[in-house]
Amino acid sequence: MTITERYQWAYGFAVLLTSGAYFVWLGLRLAEQPADSIEYVTPLLWTLLASFIVHSFGRGFAAHAARGDSGSDERDRAINQRADALSFFVFSVLAAAPLVLGLMGESAFWITNSLFLAYSLTAVIGVGLRAWSYRTGALA
Repeated sequence: MTITERYQWAYGFAVLLTSGAYFVWLGLRLAEQPADSIEYVTPLLWTLLASFIVHSFGRGFAAHAARGDSGSDERDRAINQRADALSFFVFSVLAAAPLVLGLMGESAFWITNSLFLAYSLTAVIGVGLRAWSYRTGALA
C-alpha cells in the first residue's frame, strides 16, 4: 500500500467519524426540537476542526506506517486525477440540493446542512473510488 493510499484511508476515516458524529447529533436534535431552533453553527465548526485534527493524526500514522515508501508514483497521480474528476461530478450533482433549497426560500439550517452533507458524501465517495481503483486498477 502506497503512502498516498494510506493518506486516503486516513481522510476517509476522519470524514466518516466526524461527519457521522455530527449527523447523529443533528438527527437527535431534530427528533427533539424544530430545525430553526437548533444551534448548529458551533457544533458544525467543531466538527470541521475535529475532522482536520483526526485527519492530521491519521496522516501522521500513515506516514509512520509507510516508512521507506518513496512517495507517490504515476499510478497514484492517475488514480487521484480520475477520482478527483469523478468526485467533482458527484459534488456538482449533490450541490444542486442546497441550491434548490435556497431558491425555494428554505432556512439557512437546511441549506447549510445539505451542503455539508454534499461535501461529506463526496469525500466518502472519493475515498471509495480511490480504494476501489487501487484494488482493481480501474481508474489507473
